[in-house]
Amino acid sequence: MENYTRCSRCILPNSLKSITLDENGVCNYCLQYEKDFSIWNEIAPRKLVEFERIIHSAKKLKRPYDCLIPLSGGKDSTFVLYLCDKIYNLKCLAVTFDNGYLTKPARNNIKNALKSSSADHVFYQINKTNSQKLFKTFVIKTGDFCNACMCGINYSIEIATKMFNIPLIIKGSGRRVQYVSQIKEVSSLNTPSYFANIIKGEKSEPHFKHFARNKFALELQKIVGGISDILKMSRKNLLRYIPQHILLYDYFYKPYPEIVEILKRDMGWNDYENSVEHLDCELRDIQFFLNTLKIPNITKYTFHNSGLIRQGILSREKALLIEEKELNNNPPPQELFEFLGDISITYEDYKKFVVNSDKTKYEPKFQKVVRSIYHNLRKL
Repeated sequence: MENYTRCSRCILPNSLKSITLDENGVCNYCLQYEKDFSIWNEIAPRKLVEFERIIHSAKKLKRPYDCLIPLSGGKDSTFVLYLCDKIYNLKCLAVTFDNGYLTKPARNNIKNALKSSSADHVFYQINKTNSQKLFKTFVIKTGDFCNACMCGINYSIEIATKMFNIPLIIKGSGRRVQYVSQIKEVSSLNTPSYFANIIKGEKSEPHFKHFARNKFALELQKIVGGISDILKMSRKNLLRYIPQHILLYDYFYKPYPEIVEILKRDMGWNDYENSVEHLDCELRDIQFFLNTLKIPNITKYTFHNSGLIRQGILSREKALLIEEKELNNNPPPQELFEFLGDISITYEDYKKFVVNSDKTKYEPKFQKVVRSIYHNLRKL
């Protein structure tokens, strides 16, 4: 194994092209996290007030539903439903997108969450054979299929929001817990235009071109919200005219062990032997594994555990023990071979697609610039 250095605070290796280490050996990702969240305890009361003003304004509009919640059956989306329904008494519509690979544990968690709340629910399921055609296109062209699913989720959000004129979309996410999307080597644009560029002329296009029907609407909504934040204008003033997309953990944060405890007690949620991350997707381990094919000296846990270290949930020493064990034993997950059999791609070809595919040539330049501006506004 080649020589490399790890961040002295987390466990990211300098085999990442985007990483830099300061004089103390601390990486740029840890420094950015410290910059963004070191004063969280000071601003948390203000952020909570902002959040409560937004949801109060949504209530005042007296629409059929106050908010829409993308519900996957995972801990974060279920926690959003818990807060919105049980704590803030919002009229909630939950939306679940099933690409054909939604797990049985996730289905059980969704069933229990709905039974434990007063939310209504829309279930949008894609024919699995069609999903496999779509995923094959994405694997061949980009080496990755997760963005295809994300566009499906966004489309299910879009149609439900329009159908019921819902002013507020609240998602179980936030910059603090986005462990992978901040890493340049493994993140990519997942806009409808990117999706449309990939499926153009492919057999999957007739089945899925509607996912990209309104290519710029979602980006516009996010950008308007970002501009409102940077100008210190409350998003509550925008709700009447433009649906607002709120990432819960940018306003209300709890460490995930506390969240899991609440959900087990009040929402009938089950972590199924501590599989708390992405237990909703049968293909989840494929996504974690493919990064190890592209980047030297990482495991499927490197990015996630680095994030947990920054949050103070996991010690660096324990994370290093996990890394050492995984670096010496990193076989492809069994579901990868089953998936490749379903889409008729060999493992050797799959590795070539992952390592050699260039996602950037499908990214629309204008939206890439706009997205960059949006993320810079969010940081501020």
